[in-house]
Amino acid sequence: MTRALPKAIVSRWRTIHGIAVARGIGDFGTALVIWTLIFRERDEGPIAVSALFIAAGLPYILLGPWAGWLADRYSTKQIIPVLSVVQVALTLVFIVDMPFWAVLGAIFLYNVAGAIDSPTWQSLLPEIAAPEDLTRAYGISLGYSSVANIASPVAAGVLVATTGYVWPFIIDAGTFALLAFVPFILNVNRAGHQPHDGKKESAVAGYRHLWGDPLLKAVTLMLGAFILTIGVVNTGEVFLIMDELGANETTYGVLTALWAVGNLVGSAILGWKAINLPAQPRALVLSVWVLGTGILGIALAPELWMIGVLNALTGISSAVLHTVAGSILMVKTPEKIRGRVNAAFSGIVNFGNLIATAFAGIAIAAWGVREVMVAGSVLALATLVVWGRSVYRTRLANSSDGTADD
Repeated sequence: MTRALPKAIVSRWRTIHGIAVARGIGDFGTALVIWTLIFRERDEGPIAVSALFIAAGLPYILLGPWAGWLADRYSTKQIIPVLSVVQVALTLVFIVDMPFWAVLGAIFLYNVAGAIDSPTWQSLLPEIAAPEDLTRAYGISLGYSSVANIASPVAAGVLVATTGYVWPFIIDAGTFALLAFVPFILNVNRAGHQPHDGKKESAVAGYRHLWGDPLLKAVTLMLGAFILTIGVVNTGEVFLIMDELGANETTYGVLTALWAVGNLVGSAILGWKAINLPAQPRALVLSVWVLGTGILGIALAPELWMIGVLNALTGISSAVLHTVAGSILMVKTPEKIRGRVNAAFSGIVNFGNLIATAFAGIAIAAWGVREVMVAGSVLALATLVVWGRSVYRTRLANSSDGTADD
């Protein structure tokens, strides 16, 4: 008996845009909460602000395997409504005046829900986008998220200045109430996978798949090196621009905003034109090269305008890197473990971000801002020396089981 080939997926562009808009609204609400908490708790000092970011990132690292298991075990229409209701309740908790340790506990729980929510949505995308259209679909999603991340700190500042610390949390709760209905409004659903014959499904299957596949291992390590590098840059750029080159706060804001603008432009280009499967590994290698050399240029730049140009270029390249990495991740992953692979990938990225945030300030104080930023760019470029050649030579093509052959 011959095995039936899986039904070809036709990209549902209206649905893809609908999910991207919904996730962008959710990202806006989440960032609104984080920025409002930073404004409210800033009197606790810089260590407290760092602690907020750490508490927000830890669930993705500590609970990644179980979050991914839940994303694979239950359907989209089961997970998203329940998580959304939980996040509505947790968001409203922030309105209460409570000790800082309780704020850290609440932000940790708030992001436990987010750690499950993210792989659930990510794993749904290959159900409604054909493999050859995944970079375009990821570009659309990243574009809306970029707009949300650009708008959220501005909105938080305006709302806090004009209304105080209540309305930002109410608005975020409203975004999650809306998200609860999105799977039903758009009629999208990724079915949950029941274990067969009482067989237990491993929560760490995602990590095993990432490290067991040579291409995914190389992609993960290259992206992880970039995340470490960009974390160092985010910390060091304020000292480079304002202390080393003498810019004021307005100039610093404009120069750093150019990276977000570049990211948005890159997302828009990718949302318009997909990168085909055979070209994706080459696009990934090229994006890492542009990022590494761009960050090296920023570290050595003698003039402010150079930093602005390089920020825009690295922003575009960052959009390419993330969308291509996400596409390769999905086409190389069996459908039944997508949630766990997405959660594992997210956990590694967030771990790199956390390490960079914790290490950058200490390293800059010890060795200097330019020196540390140069070291970060060299780290990103070193991954090309080790894995770039093999990745560049890889050619992806669809196979009959829904994953990609090299």
